Parts: sequence; C-alpha cells; structure tokens
Amino acid sequence: MQHEFSDRFDGFDDADVKASAERFEEMLKSKETIFFDEETYEQLSEYYLLKSKWDMAMKACRIGLQHYPYSIELLLDKVQLHANYEQFDEAMEVLDTASTYNPADNEITYMRGVICNLMGNYEEAIEYLRESLLLSDEKETVYFQLAQTYQNWQKFEEAAHFFKKAIRNKFQEEIAFYELVFCLEQADKLEENLSYFQELVDDDPYSQFAWFALGMTYSRLGKHKDAAFAYDYAVTVKEDFASGWFNLAHAYMNINNFIDAKECYANVLKHEAPTAEVYTHLGAACEKLEKYDEAYKHYREATVLDENWDDAWFGMGSALYEQERWFESVHFTQKAIKLNEENADYWLLLGDTESKLGNFLSSNEAYTQAVALDSNNPDIWLNWSLLFFEQSQYSKAFEIVYDGISEMPDDSDLFYRAAAYLIFDGSYNEAYKYLETGLILDYDAHAQIYDFFPNLDTQKALHRIIEQYK
Repeated sequence: MQHEFSDRFDGFDDADVKASAERFEEMLKSKETIFFDEETYEQLSEYYLLKSKWDMAMKACRIGLQHYPYSIELLLDKVQLHANYEQFDEAMEVLDTASTYNPADNEITYMRGVICNLMGNYEEAIEYLRESLLLSDEKETVYFQLAQTYQNWQKFEEAAHFFKKAIRNKFQEEIAFYELVFCLEQADKLEENLSYFQELVDDDPYSQFAWFALGMTYSRLGKHKDAAFAYDYAVTVKEDFASGWFNLAHAYMNINNFIDAKECYANVLKHEAPTAEVYTHLGAACEKLEKYDEAYKHYREATVLDENWDDAWFGMGSALYEQERWFESVHFTQKAIKLNEENADYWLLLGDTESKLGNFLSSNEAYTQAVALDSNNPDIWLNWSLLFFEQSQYSKAFEIVYDGISEMPDDSDLFYRAAAYLIFDGSYNEAYKYLETGLILDYDAHAQIYDFFPNLDTQKALHRIIEQYK
C-alpha cells in the first residue's frame, strides 16, 4: 500500500522528466555514468513514485544520494518508499540521517509522526504531529494526518474533530469527507451532525465534496431520497465526479429507481477507469429492469476485468436463472461459490436452480448450506420448505418453516406459509393459529396464501376467516 505524505510532487514538466527517465533507464542498462543534477534526481524519484514504480524510484534515490547526500527531497522520498514497503524501521533511520543534515526541517518531524502512526505508535505519532502543526504552512495536511492517527487508534470522536479542522482549513480531498462520515457513524454521532453537513453546503454550495458528504450522511441514516438529492448536486457541480455518480446510482437503487441508477453507473464508467465492481452494479440495475441479456453482458465484462470477482459470476447465474436457462445458471453459480463459499445468497440461488432441474438432493444440500450461513433470510426458509412441499412432504415443509419462525418470529410470510402447509397436512386448528398470527403481523400480505389454493371453495373459506381481521 502506498502512503503519500505531502504534495511535493507538483511543479515539474512531465515531458522533461520523461526524457530524463529514458536517459536514466538507459544508463542503468548500459551501466555507463551519465550526469544528472540534484533537481533531476529529485524529479526522477517523484516521477516514479507517482507512477507506482517503486523499484525505479528507489534506484533514483540511492544513486542520487550517492552524488547529493544532503538532498532533503531524495531523503524524504526514500522514507516514503520504505513506508510503501512497510519497512518502518528503515524509514526512521533515513529520517534520523535527514535530521542530522537538516535539523530544523519541519517536514521531518511531520513524517516521523506519519511513520509512528503506520507503526501503531499512536501516542508518539500525536506528539510529533502536534509539534509539526506549530510550524507548518500546510496545517490542513497535518490536521488530516492527526485525524487519521486518531482513527487508527479507534478514537473516532477525536478523529472527527480533526477531520473537521482539516476541512475548515480547505483540505479538499474526497477521503477527508468520507472518513469524517465514517468516524461520526462509528461514534454514533452522525444524526446529530447532520446540521454540520448542511452548513458545509450552505457555506460552499459549489463544493462537490460537501454535497457528497451530505449525501453519505443521509444514506447512512437511511434517507435515500435526500441522499439522491445531495449526490445529484455533487455531480451537477462537478460533472466528472465519478464517486458522486457511483453513490447517486446506489441511492437510486435503494429507492427502486433502476432506470436512473443504470444511467448513473454508466456515467461512472465515462469518468474513471472501468472496474469489476462498477460493471457488476450496472448489471444488477439491468437485471432489476428485467434486461437480462444486457445484465449478463455487464456481469461478463466484470469477470474479464477480474476473474475472481465472485459477485459477477453470481450475477450471471442469476440473470440466466431469470431466463430459465437452468443448466447454464448452475455452472456460473457454482463458480461464484468456489470463489466465496460464505455467501448465503449464492447457495440460495444454487438451491433454487437445482430444484428447477429436479435435483432434489443437490437442492436440499444447497439450502442447508444457505441457512447455516444466514438463518435470518426468510427466502431461504420459504424456498427450502417449498422443495419438500412439492414432493408432498407437508410435515417436513412445515418443520422447516417452523424452524424459520424460531429465528424470525416477526416475519408474517413464514406464518402464512406455515398455515398453508398445515392445511395441506390436515391440521386445520393449528393452521388457523398460524394464519391468525400472520394476519396480526401483516394483514396486507395475506394474498399469498391464496396461491396455494386454486380451489374456489377453499379460497372462500379462507376469505371469511381473513375478513375477520380486516
């Protein structure tokens, strides 16, 4: 993981540095000595760091320091590289060397705090960072690092305090807003800070990050329409704000606006490099719109980008299931399970598909795995019980639903299903009790029981009972 400590990578001509990089790499291949001045070595190390070519950046630092051992920029870049490799002791040694040459350099103090944070020495990190704050010209960066240190220390209220200070001092990076919302949520202080986020957008209505943070806050509070409104402002302020489009799409999915969700996920792909995650969400939106061929296509694109993205394989299985292509669906669902055996939804889909194929034993095994992973999903109990009901094993079907009721005593669907199975089993008095409970829990859900009794006389008898609870 790369750890970036400052914004020292600005102000050089990329074309010139690229030409210097070509000369530098040619020097390494030929093993001939080519002269580079101190500034060029500094630019080379930073150029390679930005491109995540850490080995080349380290070579630029080492060779540069052989010629210019007092270069603070090269020393600090070397510290960052050691941190990237999680070589924290080595990073501290380089900082000791740098402080010998530049004892008054405040960035050395700052980076000591950063390294201590990464090492888990949080108290020491706070001391260095507070010392650095006194002399820093970039207080917003130090506030941000203090916030991250407290967050890693699991002190979320203190972390939120310093994230707010960073934002107040114009730290304009998405991560600060995102982590602030996270810390307030962890501290159970999110709702009482809603007014703070509203003030952010009032103070700076052209900040996409302020609108984004307000949207995240609404999302976490389950206010998805309000969240969509805020995210929509974020992408209006900055049209190429990919994270804003992504979260706006999620908000639309949560309010069942699948058409706009699909469009928003497509906009994410316009404004950032495609990922398996985005393609999978786009596929899910298409699936909700019953555009199964298009959904399958996007799920497939996700697996091309990342063949280990299990959710995309599951998506293909789901899309094929909806098209009644059972044999193909089983293949992709099993692929998802091989990648992630702990997802109950995958086992549920496999159980449903094996049932459609008439594979009773395989279906029963899949449902058993699903309920072991998630006993609070009523669909698993309902579908599993249906497997036995269709075999006319009414007592066993009821037993499964009964076990589900033990896990979820407030789920009306389970009670309605139990009543249906008991009627088929001839246990009418017992069925009446379960029907009564279902009606008390959710009267409007009663229509489902009629699906099991196409006989008009039976429906009339049930209707008379149900009407008593209207």
